[in-house]
Amino acid sequence: MENQTRVAIGIPAPNYLITTHQPPPFIATYPTPPPAQQQSLSCPPLFIITSILIIILFVSLAFTGFYFTYQQSNPPIIRIESIAAFNITNWLITLSLKNPNKYASIHYEKIQVSVSEFDDKWRVICPVDEFDQVENGENLMDVDVFGLVDSKMVEVVLKMDAVVCLQAKYMQKHWQMLEVDCGVVVVQPRMNTTVGRSNRCNVRL
Repeated sequence: MENQTRVAIGIPAPNYLITTHQPPPFIATYPTPPPAQQQSLSCPPLFIITSILIIILFVSLAFTGFYFTYQQSNPPIIRIESIAAFNITNWLITLSLKNPNKYASIHYEKIQVSVSEFDDKWRVICPVDEFDQVENGENLMDVDVFGLVDSKMVEVVLKMDAVVCLQAKYMQKHWQMLEVDCGVVVVQPRMNTTVGRSNRCNVRL
């Protein structure tokens, strides 16, 4: 039998290595989020900012209203409360003074109450001690009048002058002249009359 084994003789074929160039892999990087506490501090919630703005607006409006209310303070309300004439030369006049201001107190000093005859033949000036009046306060001021002429009945003009200071917290003081005219009052001996709140004096600052 013929030998089927054959040996191939020849030059080996060259071995080619084929390589392919691929791009490097894409690596995506993201910033590291800050901790929860740090993020809450750097970015406060919207309602906190809104609350702060509302508080600032409220304080501004309150201060503005207080300032204009104080700047437009009203003069005191003054009335003749009563007149007691034990005799024609010894009178006791009681004046009612009310502070109508809600935010400003009033300081009175250099107070002088003058009583003069209607035709201005004589005049008596009575000094009164200084005093303070709180917001919305009301005071009674007694004025002793001595040395008037002897007569059965007399018509007198009652006036008052003073220096007043309107003062409120955190505001500059306002010093002003106060002029009060209570008009003509009829006085007679042994008179003890409560005039009441109908006889209101004219007040000017």
